[in-house]
Parts: sequence; structure tokens; C-alpha cells
Amino acid sequence: MEKSLQEYNIYIKHTLAVLREHDIDVEPLLQRYQICEVGLDGDVNRISQEQYSQLLDEVLRKHPVPGLGLLDGQGVNILDHGLLGYAMFASANLSKAIERHTKYQDVIGAVVHTALFVEGDIAHLRVVEVARPDMLNTDAKLHYEMESLFSQWAEIGPAIGCNRHWFTSVDFSYPAPEYGLMYNQVLGDQVNFKREFSQMNFPAKLLKQPLNFANEKAAELCERQCAALLDELQATEGLVGEIRRLLGNTPGKYPLIEVAASHLSLGERTLRRRLADEGTSYKKVLLDFRMQLAASYLRNDAMTVQETAFVTGYSDPSNFHRTFSQYHGTTPKQYREQHCSS
Repeated sequence: MEKSLQEYNIYIKHTLAVLREHDIDVEPLLQRYQICEVGLDGDVNRISQEQYSQLLDEVLRKHPVPGLGLLDGQGVNILDHGLLGYAMFASANLSKAIERHTKYQDVIGAVVHTALFVEGDIAHLRVVEVARPDMLNTDAKLHYEMESLFSQWAEIGPAIGCNRHWFTSVDFSYPAPEYGLMYNQVLGDQVNFKREFSQMNFPAKLLKQPLNFANEKAAELCERQCAALLDELQATEGLVGEIRRLLGNTPGKYPLIEVAASHLSLGERTLRRRLADEGTSYKKVLLDFRMQLAASYLRNDAMTVQETAFVTGYSDPSNFHRTFSQYHGTTPKQYREQHCSS
């Protein structure tokens, strides 16, 4: 499942910063992968999952900075994860934040899936599945992803009124690498290798710890948007599916066809031709995506019709009303009344 997510931009930004701190010239990487570093902060230069994987392969092979994943993960903030990050940040407590992450982690292109397990007084945030085996095809990449994962989770400590070492220990299923002491520097003294699971262990009582910026209404709104995006991301495969996933990562901001083609490493004419071979066009894929996303929002009352228009990219509510009515054969208001009452 090819994805193009803002998260990959963030990861690459941190990787480039770490490489520079180690006096490594990153210009050849930027040129080879046609990355505009300034564009990493916005939607102009969105990195695909395949680009990210290839770049990471090259970095780990040619510039094996010890503990790169640990260093990268330290710089990632929970809010860097877009809608899911905001849903977690506004959750009532740590338990709800983890629950939302577990449910919607594919929205941020998770390479491995995690789940919460509670055994008596101890809770475990455990890696339960490899979602993208092709992105963990070497030991170096496995180490990188695990290091980055748990280093990022350490960063949630301040949000629950704790420091970065809010957990009691971290286990890894693989043997200690040569730079094993770095794990202690970043994750604390209790780091264990060659264990049955890769997991972060912490007192179960912390699950009820309120988050500093808890706002469940805001969290629920973000969660609904995550659910709608996840449905859209999973709806289609092929080139149409790739485009829908690209659109799903920029809610409310939809790229022109030439920009979408660039994200997909295709020429505009090639993109048009391949879509025609699938019996559709970019204009139709974009319309289908926006109208189906709008319908999913209108099936509950979390947002007004005007807010739904805005988050699906319509600055003019009357234009949204007209387009929605033509597409669905009913007005947005009537659609909501029909589905909320059923």
C-alpha cells in the first residue's frame, strides 16, 4: 500500500539534521531524490513511502550513524502526526491516547503495529505486527524503526506530567547492537535485548493519568476525521488507490494534477494515460474522494455543513452545496437527516 504522508517529510527532516550534526554532506541525497528541503515543511514536496524507504536504505548503508533511529525519534513531536497526533494530544488520558493510536496508526503509515496489553500492575505497549515487511528487509532498518518508535513514545512523557523516562523499561526482541549504550542514554537504564517481545513497559496506573491538554470533544472530532480518512485510504488499490491515499493525507488541500503526478514520480501525461486505462480521470478521482469524504462526515453531527465544506476543500459553501447535491442526488442537510435518523 503506497502512501505519501507528511510524517515521512518529518522523519526525513530529522534524519537530514542528524546527518549534518555528524558532518555528513546531505546535498547528494537531496539531489538524487529530488527533495526540496524547504518544501518538506509543507505540501509541495510530499515524500512517498517508497521514496522514504529507498532514502533510508541508502542512509543506513552509506552513512551508518549509530543509533540514528533513537536520534531521529527524539525530535518527533506527537503533534507532528497530524489529525491522529491531535486526537492523541487532546485525549482525556494516556489510555485513550494509546487506544486511538492503535486504532488509526495506519493513517500515519505505521511500519509496525502496536497494541496495549495490561498484566496486573504493569502495562505493555507491544509491537504485534509488521505492517510493511518490505520496509524492514534488513537488520539495520529493523533497528532504526524500533529505535524511532520507542524514542517517539518516550516524548509523550511531558504530556502526562512526567519526564521522558515515564516508563519503567523497554524490551527489544533482537540482540544488542554495538552501540547498545546509546539505548540507555535515550531510553533509560532498563533496556533489555533478546526478549520475547519488543515493547515499552510502564505502571498500569499511568493509563488513567490525565493529559495536560485534554479536550475530549476536540479529540473525538479528530478521531472521526481519522476514521473517515482511514476508510478512504483503504477503499481502493491500484493507481486510483495511490491518488486517494495522497488526497487523504492533505485534507482540505487537494493538489493539482501536475503536483499529484510529481508526488507519484510520474509525468502528468503518464498519469492521465494510466488513469484513462483504469477508466477514470484525475478530476473524477478527486470529486469521488471529496464527495465520499463529505458524506462520511455528514453521517454524524460532529461538524456543521459549512465545516464539512471547509474540510473537504470548499471555501464557498454554496459551491459545496451544489456539487454535493448533484453528486448524491440530495442536499447535504437532507443527507444528514436521512442518515442520522436511520
